[in-house]
Amino acid sequence: MEKDIENFLHAEESAEKLIQTLERLQTEAKSYQGATNEIGIARDKLLELIGSTKDVVNNSYEVIKTLKGIGGPEIFERFNKIENKLNEGSEKIESKIEEVSNQQSSRIKSLKFFVIILLLISLATIAGLVFPNYLAELNNFIYNIFR
Repeated sequence: MEKDIENFLHAEESAEKLIQTLERLQTEAKSYQGATNEIGIARDKLLELIGSTKDVVNNSYEVIKTLKGIGGPEIFERFNKIENKLNEGSEKIESKIEEVSNQQSSRIKSLKFFVIILLLISLATIAGLVFPNYLAELNNFIYNIFR
């Protein structure tokens, strides 16, 4: 009988271990099921991302193909040539502006000198009208300078 009690206690202990094992198995199964659901959601989102990326790549490919068809590299080459010509033209314009500016500066200096001489002659003429002897003396003075 003692053996029966021992077997019964052993069976009860085994049953308890079996229940604990089943509970852990159930918890793990639920966590696996949750992970499987999360993986499924992630897979769906990944497939959606792949699809939209594929659309972008296809559209980009079509744009590149169209650009190549209409001569995209040639267009860029033409842009570079135009840019170079514009740079050369702007350099020539800047050089010409500087040249014209220097010429104008020189002309302004000459004009300024001419106006001063004209003003001095006018003053001398007025002085000669007011003081007739002064004009004769000025004429002699200038004559002696250039002689």
